[in-house]
Amino acid sequence: MGTDEADRKYYLDGVRGVAACVVFFGHLSGALMNRSWIFNGNSAVCIFFVLSGYVLSELVQRSSLSFPAQAVRRYLRLIVPILITSTFAWALLVLGAYRNQQAAALLSTTWLGLWYNFEPSFGRMLLETFYGIFAAGRSDYNCNLWTMRPELIGSLCVFLTNVVASSRPMRAFCYVAIALFYSDDYVLLFSVGALLHDFQADLAAVARSIHLKAVLFGTSLVLCAAPIKWFNFFPIRTADGMYWHMIAATLLVWSVLHWRLLQSLLGNALGRLLGRISFVLYLIHVPIICSLTSWLVLQLPDDVAVPVAAASTIIVVFAASIALHRWIDEIPTRWSRSAGHAIDALLSHYPMPESAK
Repeated sequence: MGTDEADRKYYLDGVRGVAACVVFFGHLSGALMNRSWIFNGNSAVCIFFVLSGYVLSELVQRSSLSFPAQAVRRYLRLIVPILITSTFAWALLVLGAYRNQQAAALLSTTWLGLWYNFEPSFGRMLLETFYGIFAAGRSDYNCNLWTMRPELIGSLCVFLTNVVASSRPMRAFCYVAIALFYSDDYVLLFSVGALLHDFQADLAAVARSIHLKAVLFGTSLVLCAAPIKWFNFFPIRTADGMYWHMIAATLLVWSVLHWRLLQSLLGNALGRLLGRISFVLYLIHVPIICSLTSWLVLQLPDDVAVPVAAASTIIVVFAASIALHRWIDEIPTRWSRSAGHAIDALLSHYPMPESAK
């Protein structure tokens, strides 16, 4: 999902990269110490969805692709990296490389013991990859893939809204309707991101005060980092703090879009690198934690097992994300773009209603 390189907002890549790191470090600390540091990973996922809504809204308004082409392009953009990494996770299970059950028992960590307690099945992995994760959020081979269901549905909602609504007020009406329909689902955050895009100039007019920006950004960080039990004092409750994290993600993305200080911090070389590898990092870190990290915990002396396993995992995950980015992310992105144009070339041989183009 991108825009033309010349117009790319690199600071949004930085936000995405930091959010992916939050998920990774949250899972790593949960696996080794039964707690997550700094941010709750759920809030970082909410940031992904708001960013997707924003970026895809910008993309579809600049693209000449039809809705069917956009839909196929998006599906392939997601499915190819997922297939590659799910096959990797399946292969580790076949090889008996996962040691997370034993490591979880040794460390008394709940999260680490939840995964890969079943027999491998290549057919089941393929069914989950191509259908299950999108239809029901089923993600046995990689727990992070539950996010792909709202990612695909939300993307299609943005694409379809821009087909049926050419004016901004009409799009706003559609996005609000979608948000209400998906009021208990992360899909609503795509409407939030799309509205942030469509009304960015209007929001900029009320975002001139540095103090307001600082307060809203600070509030977003507090809500991102707050333990779930803090939210029990308020009337809006969910088991995972979903609505509070949605608010946090909205405020954080809003702050970045309108505060040049944050843009300069997140759009630097490190931010661009993290953004570039964010999808791969997100997809590969759980199988690595459940195999390599867990194996190190079991093999190393007790007094150094956790810190050495943590440091080794960080090095391996980032090195692998950089090395595999081209194959897991960059090339599949080009394939999906070509597939979108191929779909439109095929459809050009058949008459279609003007509104569907």
